[in-house]
Amino acid sequence: MVLHLVRRTARIGLVCLLSLAFISMKAHAEAPYRTYFENGNGREIPTRPAYSPAGVIGDDIYVDDGEGGTVHSPLKRPQDLFIDANDHIYIADTDNNRVVEFDDRERFVREIRVPESPLKSPQGVFVTDDGDIYIADTGNKRVVRLDRELRLVREYVRPQSELIHESFIYEPTNMVVDSNGFVFVVSKGSYQGVVQFEPDGAFFGFFGANATEVKLMDRIRRLLYTKEQLSRQVRLLPPIIRNIEIDGQGYIYTVSGSSKEQVKKLNIRSENVWKELSFGEKVALTPEEREKDVQLTDLAVDAGGNMTVIDKNLNMVSQYDASGKLQFFWKNPASSTAVLGLTQSPVAVDTNSHGELFILDDALNVVQKLKPTAFGAAIRQAFMLTQSGNYKESVPYWEEVIKLNALFSPAYHGLAQAAFNEGDYAKAIAYYKLAGDAAGYSDSFWQLRLQWFQRHFSLIANSLLIASVALAVALRLKRNFRFGAPSRPRRKRPRQTWIRQLRHAFYILKHPLDGFSDLRFKNSGGYVSAFLLLGSAVLVLLVKTYYTGFSFNPRPASELNGGFIMSGFLVSWLSWVVCHYLIGSIQQGEARFKDVFVGSSYALFPFVLLSLPLALVSNVLTLSEASIYQFFEWGAMLWCGALFFWMIQSLQNYSVGETVVNIALTLLAMIVMWVLIFTVFGLASELVSFGYTIYQEVTK
Repeated sequence: MVLHLVRRTARIGLVCLLSLAFISMKAHAEAPYRTYFENGNGREIPTRPAYSPAGVIGDDIYVDDGEGGTVHSPLKRPQDLFIDANDHIYIADTDNNRVVEFDDRERFVREIRVPESPLKSPQGVFVTDDGDIYIADTGNKRVVRLDRELRLVREYVRPQSELIHESFIYEPTNMVVDSNGFVFVVSKGSYQGVVQFEPDGAFFGFFGANATEVKLMDRIRRLLYTKEQLSRQVRLLPPIIRNIEIDGQGYIYTVSGSSKEQVKKLNIRSENVWKELSFGEKVALTPEEREKDVQLTDLAVDAGGNMTVIDKNLNMVSQYDASGKLQFFWKNPASSTAVLGLTQSPVAVDTNSHGELFILDDALNVVQKLKPTAFGAAIRQAFMLTQSGNYKESVPYWEEVIKLNALFSPAYHGLAQAAFNEGDYAKAIAYYKLAGDAAGYSDSFWQLRLQWFQRHFSLIANSLLIASVALAVALRLKRNFRFGAPSRPRRKRPRQTWIRQLRHAFYILKHPLDGFSDLRFKNSGGYVSAFLLLGSAVLVLLVKTYYTGFSFNPRPASELNGGFIMSGFLVSWLSWVVCHYLIGSIQQGEARFKDVFVGSSYALFPFVLLSLPLALVSNVLTLSEASIYQFFEWGAMLWCGALFFWMIQSLQNYSVGETVVNIALTLLAMIVMWVLIFTVFGLASELVSFGYTIYQEVTK
């Protein structure tokens, strides 16, 4: 008896020491990681933590030792976690060949072993609303279904079908069950998709298979290789599905190793409704971490449709709203010791009815519990109300979020949606602008513009009518006045040369080949007019950058660098002039440096002519008129490109083919020139640094 008491006391002491490692940081910080959110412009900004550590689960499991006592039985490489409708927690304890259950207060309830047919390395668990327990019994290559009393009801073994090749490997790792009793099983290494069973265990088909990802080199091989050579290549197969989840509406989510569709939200027809979204971006990472591959391992969807995704390789947790838009994320820093709230190898995640997160770690063999902070709780409630259409009720929560973090742009987006729904489009415009949402801004502005037009329609119509009548009368009077008035001889005013040269830019627009020839042979252009046109192009570029309407340029002015934009434009233009002149000299071109310089300035005139009014008019356009905006924007660019082509052809006296070759060589020369410049500057910097180091050593 005494010996048993000593052993029990020693075990309790050991557990306490282990628990101290997890709670060591609780008094020092609310969360041992930095949380970020992504604003409307795609920038990652630090924010208050949305979740804080609240404890660990699974480090104090005691089971019956068969002798009337208990024995400590910790988790051993667990692989899956599931929380049922009653907030009971189930963990697939893989290397212990069991499933363990905890109640809604995180107290150990029981272990599930199926004595009549023992489990072997189970990797997945799912519990229906009726209490039936499904276990992915990976080692036994089956899925078992148990009732509430843990009686074995059915086994889902390898399906037999003519559609399944004999080489198909059936090793279930996880599964979900829909409201109709259909079972969707993820099999290890299967590229055919999710195996779908009918409620009675009959094979129904494959579901949600990924598309084969064909890279550029694979396409080139198909074009160049023979059939025999292609047969020796490794067969291209679709990416395998790693995990699966189902939400309350019946949508099925899959996590894959795909580079394009890491997470898919599938409807009943196996169509991905999130086809255009990406969930594996590498954000806020160090250069070393950017070299790692994204390895999403699991996801969880709460009652409001918010989705939490974990990345085992990067040790990152990301949360998205019901539309798939990133809310915030945090990355667990590397730690060699067990710290409360920090995971080392996250493999599964789930959430309970209170919005708390539970992350399973197969390295620490525990579940980290995270509870929403005041900031996170306000965000969660606000998103849930917004997604359910209760925009007015969401306003106080969004305002609370802004009080806690005034830079949290999704809050402004929520307030904008509420204002738009109430018909306050002026307020919606202001909020959409703060959120960086060009589409919402455009829709609100369209409504505001429509209201203004309806209020002033009679005034506009009458003004146009009066203006038309006045114009007609003025033209009539002008014709009569000219008919009876004696003609007066016009005095010739002396014209300044640079004004005459600027007017020649309009002539080039109508007659480009002749106009560019006149620049050289009739001296119709000069350096003064060229600098004026070049300066005008720079000025228009800056106006276009800063004063284009928000619908077409949603980046805030604080993030725009006018000096960098202007310098980049001038450097690129000057590089073109120098390289083109040198290439033209080698290719026996006839243009002088002055001709190339002046002609390249005149070729920018369509940009000057169209971009300035386009930038100003864009402030009264919406995205509904985006085709008009893009037509004139691309028209100006193509017009400039055509003028550059005709300039080369005319000034250098080239044929069309020679002009194309000259342009290609000029672009290549520009690349080579800048590579050399960067190389020289890099070597010069190293030389200066080396000389300064020697100077410091000598003067010591």
